[in-house]
Amino acid sequence: MNTIDTCRKELNFRDLGDLETHDGRRVRKGFFYRGVRLSAFTGEELEIFKSLKIRTIMDLRSLAEIQSDPDPELEGSTYIPHSGLSVEGSEDIDWSPTGMSKTGAAGQDQLRQIQEYNKKIPINNEAYRIMMKEIKEGRVPIYLHCFTGKDRTGVAAMIILLALGVKDEEIRKDYLISNEYYADILEEKRRDIDKEKEPEHYKLKTIMFGVLEETYETIMNSIKEKYENFDEYIKKEFAFSDEELAEFRNRYLE
Repeated sequence: MNTIDTCRKELNFRDLGDLETHDGRRVRKGFFYRGVRLSAFTGEELEIFKSLKIRTIMDLRSLAEIQSDPDPELEGSTYIPHSGLSVEGSEDIDWSPTGMSKTGAAGQDQLRQIQEYNKKIPINNEAYRIMMKEIKEGRVPIYLHCFTGKDRTGVAAMIILLALGVKDEEIRKDYLISNEYYADILEEKRRDIDKEKEPEHYKLKTIMFGVLEETYETIMNSIKEKYENFDEYIKKEFAFSDEELAEFRNRYLE
C-alpha cells in the first residue's frame, strides 16, 4: 500500500499524479501534493510526509491563520507563506459561522459576494505566481495547503493542472474529491437544513465544509472570459513562453 493511502481522509491529502492530459500523457507522480495544514498531522503522519522529500511547502493561509496554528518546521523543506486570499473584495465577506448560515435574501447576497470573489481569485494572484515560479524552477516536490486544503488549495491545483494540459473532467474530479474526504462532516452540518426550503443556507454550509461544483465553473469561466484559452492564461499570468510551457510539460508529464 502506498504510504499516502494510510493517512486519514480528514487530511484531504493526495498526489496530483496520474491525471490524464489532452494529448494522452499523464501527470508524473511524486511532484505535486495537496492537503490541509501540517499542524493537523499526527506524528506518524508527519513521518509519512517527511518520506516524500517535499522540497517546497506553499502555505496559502492568511497571516492570522498561520499565527494561530503554525506549521511545524521540517528540515529540508522551504516554507513559503503567502495568502491566497489576497484578492480585492475577500475582506468584505463574512466568513464566520454566522455569515455562512444566512438564509433568504441575505443568503443570496452572501453567495453572490463569494462567487464574485471566486471570479477574481485565479487572476493576478501573487500567491499562485510564487507557486508557479517555484515549480517552473524545479523546486519540487511541492506541497500545497491552506486550512482545509479544499478552496485556495483547490484553485492552486487547478492552475498546475491547467498548465500541464490536463483534461477538464480530470481537473473537475480532483476539485470535487474534497467532498468525498469531508463527506461525514458535510452530512452532519447539512443534516438539519431543508435543501428545498433553504437552498442558500445549504450551499453556504457546503462551501464552508466542502466545495460546490458551481464554484469550479465560476473559476474556470472567469479565466475563459479574460483569456482566449487556458494556455494563454498560463503564459500571461505566470510568465511562460511557448518554449517554457512545452518544457514544463515535458518535465512533469509522462
